[in-house]
Amino acid sequence: MDELSWEEWQSLCEMMNGFIKTQVLSSACDLAVFDVIERGATVASLASQLEINEHGCRVLLLGLKQLKLVEVDEAGVITNAPLARRCLLRGSAQSMVPFVHLNDKIQHRACLHFTQALREGRNAGLDEFPGDTPTLYGRLANDPTLERLFHEGMGAYTRLSPRMMAVKEFADVSNLLDVGGGDGTNAIRLCERYASLRVTLVDLPSVIEKARANVAAHGLSDRVTCEAVDMFADPWPQGCDGVIFSHVLEIFSPEKIGFLYKKTRAYLDSQRGGQLFVWSLMCDPDEAGGLQSVKSSLYFVTVASGQGMAYPLRDHEAWLRDAGFNVVATYDARTIDHCALVAR
Repeated sequence: MDELSWEEWQSLCEMMNGFIKTQVLSSACDLAVFDVIERGATVASLASQLEINEHGCRVLLLGLKQLKLVEVDEAGVITNAPLARRCLLRGSAQSMVPFVHLNDKIQHRACLHFTQALREGRNAGLDEFPGDTPTLYGRLANDPTLERLFHEGMGAYTRLSPRMMAVKEFADVSNLLDVGGGDGTNAIRLCERYASLRVTLVDLPSVIEKARANVAAHGLSDRVTCEAVDMFADPWPQGCDGVIFSHVLEIFSPEKIGFLYKKTRAYLDSQRGGQLFVWSLMCDPDEAGGLQSVKSSLYFVTVASGQGMAYPLRDHEAWLRDAGFNVVATYDARTIDHCALVAR
């Protein structure tokens, strides 16, 4: 048998050892390493500043330098790389630290059960979280600290998805129904961009108070209304000429997505028409990637709902046609494994 080529060996090592990158990043964010470095740190002082042992600090720095997140000069002064300064300081406008925490303490923790989930045909990662509800979201409602971590993480992830804001058809909507709107991050961003837009946000009762507080903190309580609604079982608030699903549909099975599209069609018919907006993770047409769509699909199956995946665009188009919609615009964001659709 031929020996592995260098390229094959490197590829295999990346697959086997990629989790180390996540672990180094997560531990660094837990310790607020980048904030400490930004205030001024050296190789000699960092361990005491972080209140960790010197040998462990040396190993941590080894990992951070390999990830090219920090640099050390000849005098031992440590500086944050531009990416770390931009996205890994806790107080920066583009901080992804909340999502790093979400990734580590919920997604990665649960996805260690992927094999079990495949064998048992259930979201076995739920075993990590107390409760008896069948989805992660129900169990998070029993743990306010973890639920807050989840929504702060998703808020950070959403803020760094600027392409959704480029959907020009939002300008044609006066009152948008944000279904499963979470902590209000999308509603806030849309209202800030479109001065005449009003939003009605619906989500589970445990989430709504967080959304109201977030909206109030941005001074938008007069334009964003938040209501506790079960998107499947309850009627939706009246008076909207647009409906948006953002990072919602991919969680569910094709049957449930089809149900929501048909419910949206009936709702918009009752409002004398309007537009449907979909912003979703989507895999490549041949279902061969990319990495974000694979990671998210694994998370959905292993813990979130036991269903769902980053479906390809063609699936959404078929479900929309079946519900009586015409897709009028597609915004391709496959570089970040996303796509936006506008349908009427």
